[in-house]
Amino acid sequence: MKKIGIMADSSSGLAYAPFKHDIKITKTTIHFGDETLTDGVDILADAFYLRLEKDPCIPKTSAPTTKEVLDQIQSLKDDGCNQIIHFPISTNLSQYGKNLKQIIDPLIEDVEFKVIDTKAATLLQGYMAYFAQVLASKGYNLNDIEKEVLNLRRQSNAYFVVDDLRYLIKNGRLSNMTGTIGILAKIKPILALDHNGQITTKEKVRVHAKAIERMYQLIQQETKDAKKVIYMILHTNRLNDALKVENKIIEALHNVHQTYVSTITPTVGAHIGSKILGLGYVIVDDYDFL
Repeated sequence: MKKIGIMADSSSGLAYAPFKHDIKITKTTIHFGDETLTDGVDILADAFYLRLEKDPCIPKTSAPTTKEVLDQIQSLKDDGCNQIIHFPISTNLSQYGKNLKQIIDPLIEDVEFKVIDTKAATLLQGYMAYFAQVLASKGYNLNDIEKEVLNLRRQSNAYFVVDDLRYLIKNGRLSNMTGTIGILAKIKPILALDHNGQITTKEKVRVHAKAIERMYQLIQQETKDAKKVIYMILHTNRLNDALKVENKIIEALHNVHQTYVSTITPTVGAHIGSKILGLGYVIVDDYDFL
């Protein structure tokens, strides 16, 4: 008899997910100089973002090790799983998942290991893994789960508003000249996680409140014809603003099936900084069981 287990990495935000799950998470490490911390173990999101705002050291991250992946596979095998699906962060954002199956397959026995490129990050990535777990509990096989997850991926999107460009400048993701011009002009870029799993600049808006409103308008337009939508409001140390956006969505939109407010995991926050506010969605019209 086949039993399917589900895995994802720390970038999925599943350690902070506002829903219950049994997904195994391969841990990322965060480096502040010579200090190494494991995301979700040695440091949690609230403490991480407070430190990020004060510490002049720009943190770096290391992907989960092969041993970490094997340990989580063994844990699922111990639970009786003989088929495992891993949902890594978009391979256009990290090399972690790109060749993972080829690396892991020779090292394991008595289990079938599949890797699905989510082309996503944060809780959008995590929700795909959660969705797969729900499907597995309903008896879907490995191939059908992949088919449905890929369909769900096409029905999702996310945007993020950057309030403070200084961190992206320090992080090397924005040139000093471009960043300085943006600061002087009070530019608040709206970043998109496109369907190739790459971060692109959707629009540049002046004034943070207007950027948040524009992000909301983009999401509203993209979901206007849907009947059942899960909205995700994501943040890095911006909970109160996230709750305000959630309230607006609940009050104004006709197709709200569920709202999730969640912090962005430190693994991702290390690369984008604090005070980020994001809004994503998953259209679930096709799934009566969600």
